[in-house]
Amino acid sequence: MKTIALKRLHLVTVPKGTGMTPARRVVLQAELAKMGYRLTNPELLEKASDTFFLDYGDCVRTLQHMRGGDVAYVPLFTGFPDQVPDDDEYFAQRIVGYLGNAFQMFPDGITLENGMVVPRWLFDVGQFGADPISQMQTKTLWQRAKEKMGGKKADAHVEWIDLRLVWADEVEGALQEWLEHVLFAKSSVREELHPDVAEVMGVTGVGWLDFEQVVMKETRALVLKLFWQADRLDEVAQLATGPTDVLRLFAALTETDVSLAGPIRFPKLSRKQRRLVLQILESAGNLAEDLQRYRGLWLELGRYAHPGEYQNRYPRTAQAFDALRNGKVETFAGRTETLMRRSEAGSVLAHLSKRPGELGRKVHELMRRFPQRSEAIEGAFGKAATRMTVKNLLVLKAYFASINEQPFRTVINKRGKIKVLPNNALRALSAEQLDGIRGVIEGALVRQLATRESWEGKTVWVDPQLARYTVPLQQRAASDGLLAVGRGSRLVVDLDKVLRLFVYWKQTARRTDLDLSVIQFDEAFNYVGHVSYTNLASGGIVHSGDLQSAPHGAAEFVDITLKKVDPNTRYLATQVYRYAGEGFAQMQCHAGWMVRSKVDGTYKSFDLKTVSNKFDLNGTGGYCVPHVVDLEKGEIIMTDLYMGAKAFHNNVEGAYGNVAMAAREIANFTETRPTMKGLAELHVAARGGTLVGQVPADITFGLSDCTYNASDVEGVLSNLL
Repeated sequence: MKTIALKRLHLVTVPKGTGMTPARRVVLQAELAKMGYRLTNPELLEKASDTFFLDYGDCVRTLQHMRGGDVAYVPLFTGFPDQVPDDDEYFAQRIVGYLGNAFQMFPDGITLENGMVVPRWLFDVGQFGADPISQMQTKTLWQRAKEKMGGKKADAHVEWIDLRLVWADEVEGALQEWLEHVLFAKSSVREELHPDVAEVMGVTGVGWLDFEQVVMKETRALVLKLFWQADRLDEVAQLATGPTDVLRLFAALTETDVSLAGPIRFPKLSRKQRRLVLQILESAGNLAEDLQRYRGLWLELGRYAHPGEYQNRYPRTAQAFDALRNGKVETFAGRTETLMRRSEAGSVLAHLSKRPGELGRKVHELMRRFPQRSEAIEGAFGKAATRMTVKNLLVLKAYFASINEQPFRTVINKRGKIKVLPNNALRALSAEQLDGIRGVIEGALVRQLATRESWEGKTVWVDPQLARYTVPLQQRAASDGLLAVGRGSRLVVDLDKVLRLFVYWKQTARRTDLDLSVIQFDEAFNYVGHVSYTNLASGGIVHSGDLQSAPHGAAEFVDITLKKVDPNTRYLATQVYRYAGEGFAQMQCHAGWMVRSKVDGTYKSFDLKTVSNKFDLNGTGGYCVPHVVDLEKGEIIMTDLYMGAKAFHNNVEGAYGNVAMAAREIANFTETRPTMKGLAELHVAARGGTLVGQVPADITFGLSDCTYNASDVEGVLSNLL
């Protein structure tokens, strides 16, 4: 619980006592400062127990892990960024090394553990963290380089992270409030939170929980899992509302994909549990269609649940499985497409009105297909909008604000993969159609938000910087790390500093090669150049060298001296490619960036206190694009994408077109997606608050230390949607 509070809420749990001595208070805060952390309420140490000082090793290890400082970073070129060789010369030396070893031409060379012989006249192995010829790690060179890295100087710059002290008897209450935010979120939360949610629920129990407020299906599955494991099957029967809830429950029990975007496993079922599953299915409203939605999974489950054995007791379920096996199920979506093909506008509207969310997703297409029925479509949509969620209305508001002007539409799926689709400008909506739809959406939003607690008579301050932050609506597959913000959010970066990118991975079962790269684009996202293992340096950007195995943990760095980058470059897109071996989620793997003022070869390659963001790499795909740097605006654009590609041998040369397209669209998200500033202002208008231009104010919206913070993703999803 203490670790979760520290990792998720930046709370340091301390026991009450007679107070730490002044010397120990100074030492503790100095230890934290060395890692880039500072206390916002250090005065509590005057009333804390000395036992915390004597045993805060777990706290330190968690803080190190949060910034990626719990592993050793050993690059290929230990003199990086000063002693990076010329690409052509180094490549030629490696060829000589391979040929010399093949023909046993180096009898007096240094023999490494991997069998490679390195002559002293070809390479000084003391300048390398791995075999300079094969670029494979060897324990001796890795250990020697690790010691060399440890002896280098620390940077004076610090990227501060604030921590708050909390008494041990208060931490459970703080975590229960966090748990409420997660469970009551009106949009998907990060899958990486699920183990912590289960841990906290195991302590707090679920007696306090209002299950009706748990609206997200994946989150409901975590709660159902607790009841199932406690053999409280009556509660499971009451809370599981249909077949998809059952599948998500099974995914949670087997620790597979609760979103159902990928394969899941099924637990072994007792006869009692099989009957429970069939009972839930029997009472479902749209049973056959719900089964059809995940047909393959249900056909597999049918072999375990044996619905035919219970057809007298659960006849609807047995009939639905029979239809599923024989392909006789007509789905809601299938019926919609049939009516659309027939151009039966009235029938389509009557059909879609049964499901407001589906009508919301189709309203643009309906307006395009049946412009002569715009008034009827607007009327039907107006009725449906009153039953739509704030989240969906926000998405539609942003969509219709710019869809006529945008040449492309962007879709990001459950697994964080992106599709960029051309927008059909020839079928743009008329000004009258757009005005009507926008009016419906804004009216529905105001009416829904007006039901919240009134802010009449209260002043509200909204930080203008929130215009750079998107509402974090798609968090399901978001990377777990220091910063949690919506895709497309823009973080300010100091252009006078050096941005040092890093990636770390440690293979588990087979040789694995990841590659850190940067692509340069101009204003229009045309390719300008790149830095990678094939091109180690380019105008203000330097690579630390390519490591091709990681049995001891491999690290690659790229330094970007922001003011020295080619003036034709506007954007820099970071990628981590999977060239060979294990996938991101199959091993220990993370990436991030530091903000450095000192970067010559006498300074540490990895300096914990300068880490601005560290995040785990755990998605699927051939490579990831975690962020893009906008040099003109001095901002880092959070992209957090995993791109589909070949299983192996991915590199910059084969991907810069796809990266350009994805980066171009996400760079525009603050114009095409809901922003935190827009959401805050909607609340103020709907709830009767008075906007003021400065603090203090009764209610504040900002980045941190406010009533509502962009950095508190779970709080935003729970309280503002």
